[in-house]
Amino acid sequence: MQVSRPVHLPVHVGVSPEPSNQTPSAKPKGRGPGPYLAKSGSVYIFQIKMPKTSGGTRAIPPLRLSLGACSHRRARLLADLLAAKARLMFDEMRHGRGMQDDDDSEMRAVEAVIEMKGELKAYLRMIDRSDAPIPVEEMQKAAGIRDLVSLNRELERQARGESFNELVVGHAEMLKQSAIAKLSASSALSDPAPPLTPGAPQSAAHVSVMSQADMVDRQTATDVPWHERDMPRDADGKLIPAFELDRRTVRRPKSIQPKLSDVIPTYIAARRIAGGANIARDLSTAESRLALFIELIGDHPVDTYLPADLQAFVNYMQYWPADNNKRDPDHTTWQVIENNKDLHLRPLAEKTLQEGYLAVIKAAIRSSITAGGFRDPFAGVEIKIPKTAASPRKATPIGTSKMNTLFRTGVESGLMEDIMLPLLGHLTSRRLGLLIHLRGNDIREQFPEVWVGQVTRLSQINGVWTTVPVKTQDSERYFVLHDFLYEIGFIEWATRQGSNFLFPNIMKLADPSKSGSSYMQRLFTKAGIKPKKGEKSTGRREVFHSLRSGNIQDMRESGVDARERRVQAGHSAGSDEHDLYGFEVATEKEARKLKTLPLDPEIDYSIFRGLDFDAIAKRKRVAGPPKRK
Repeated sequence: MQVSRPVHLPVHVGVSPEPSNQTPSAKPKGRGPGPYLAKSGSVYIFQIKMPKTSGGTRAIPPLRLSLGACSHRRARLLADLLAAKARLMFDEMRHGRGMQDDDDSEMRAVEAVIEMKGELKAYLRMIDRSDAPIPVEEMQKAAGIRDLVSLNRELERQARGESFNELVVGHAEMLKQSAIAKLSASSALSDPAPPLTPGAPQSAAHVSVMSQADMVDRQTATDVPWHERDMPRDADGKLIPAFELDRRTVRRPKSIQPKLSDVIPTYIAARRIAGGANIARDLSTAESRLALFIELIGDHPVDTYLPADLQAFVNYMQYWPADNNKRDPDHTTWQVIENNKDLHLRPLAEKTLQEGYLAVIKAAIRSSITAGGFRDPFAGVEIKIPKTAASPRKATPIGTSKMNTLFRTGVESGLMEDIMLPLLGHLTSRRLGLLIHLRGNDIREQFPEVWVGQVTRLSQINGVWTTVPVKTQDSERYFVLHDFLYEIGFIEWATRQGSNFLFPNIMKLADPSKSGSSYMQRLFTKAGIKPKKGEKSTGRREVFHSLRSGNIQDMRESGVDARERRVQAGHSAGSDEHDLYGFEVATEKEARKLKTLPLDPEIDYSIFRGLDFDAIAKRKRVAGPPKRK
């Protein structure tokens, strides 16, 4: 038989439908500052620990904010408000983010604490005006948030079969309405019901209450009184979630901020100044995706967008065909979406949605935060990606027999890129996009008889400084070149090239990174590693990135420690505080170990010996089989 906890209401759960405006009493004599408070001299400090259910561990320090020198009564008021806000964030993290037990969970929790601290600082600035009275609405809001979070926890305990407070669960509906009453002065559970514009897809509502995150966003995003708002409901009387409404016509708060269409040119101009390879193409893509967002969600002041807008956009885009060439150019955006609801055309992948569409929308809106002085509308929010969006596929290992075929096929082509790029990826664990940008000057003798390569974001080519598409700052660190590359004469030939690119057949093209990837895909297909066009895929993903992963695995098996592997591969030096001390590049001792790592005895490296790199460098890539002298 299930045994519940002692039947009594927690002090933070209200049972009266009337909002409470009581303030904490003065500091009791002989006691500490109270919950969530610490004191250093005359300064009060708010502090709260991330709960285990949200990813907290002993290693993660409490979240702390200085409240400054103020009275105990005021510190108590501010702490209560901040605690309510923080508990809502923790609860949202626990449900929406689904903290996982993996190697990165603790790092994600640390990042979440840092992000929350920034949002709480902004919230503190909003509610704290020296000794001015804290608005009653904020006190009511905090009480309502606190009650909803606590009620939700009890209901979840019941659902999991754990002990729960029977009195709270038994009066759940009443307590929920009580909490809503405390929020009613400045919040709403959904948007008003506007008439749907012709052409907008109709969707059935099935959720009765908006998520807590959207509820808090709505508190700060509308100045329409509760009693003046229409609450849209479906045919069964259930509230329609905000993200299922036509976001182009929902009522928005008054704003002095510019509309998104006015912000986009400034955002694009700033990105153009930042430069980078293929900047023209990237900016064109960004503009088209922002225009698509405006068409589906509407052109609104930048500080009035909500997480519900992003969720609605993603819900539409789950039907957007991934292949540009298969979208009917004569159809409107709405028609393209409607026509592919049966998904006869492959939809966008999860990575494309997240990094291609949502990232540019968030960046454009956030670009106005500094000048506009408004808070980030998307901070700490996780958008639910539809199941139809394919998850990123991980690279799988390439067996030694296939590696031999790949190397042999590359050498037989007689082209520098086909011969050396797979070998460099295999021996350096660096990305293809970085390797194709190597120039002769990028290779140097770092220590006696220790050669390294290094591609930096800003490089001088023929007297002109230009940017190179290096993915991260960590990728700009030098990487150790294996002695085998010196033995076959490649390093000697490469250093003689000076400021010239080592792979000019690729670098002379309009989009080197894209072309380089296409060339490698063709090479893999020719070597029988990837299925040819029209053939059924086996589900494996044996690609150039597999060479990078394979080298990392080889280093692991050779006893290279984790920090050395990360540095060599161009990853972050580590998350542990001790890993961040010392040099962020391979030391001489580490470099000498890396340059002599054992080569796989089952791979035939002999085909690279005796190559004439000067002759190979003269061969141009032409349509059909390369002509060899």
